[in-house]
Amino acid sequence: MKMTSPLLFSLLIALPGVAAAESNHQQEARAINEAKVTLAQAVQTAESETGAKAVEVDFDREKNVWGYEVTTLKPGTKYELFIDASTGEVISRKEEQKQ
Repeated sequence: MKMTSPLLFSLLIALPGVAAAESNHQQEARAINEAKVTLAQAVQTAESETGAKAVEVDFDREKNVWGYEVTTLKPGTKYELFIDASTGEVISRKEEQKQ
């Protein structure tokens, strides 16, 4: 019985973290389903804004706004844009010059 007590204690500590992780995934899934802007539209916006080709997209929350973080590349320049999933507005834009 003493052998199972530490195991039980470990499970009780770990379970709230698992529940929180599921909750975050559920929130993200709900946000994706409710998004008015599609992934394809976000990519098109990012490519139009930068004149570069999209190479990576991530759905994330930034400053309490769900959106698409789109990375685009063209020779010598990398861009990262955050596009609001509800409005399609470019919320932030970072540009990195490569030499």
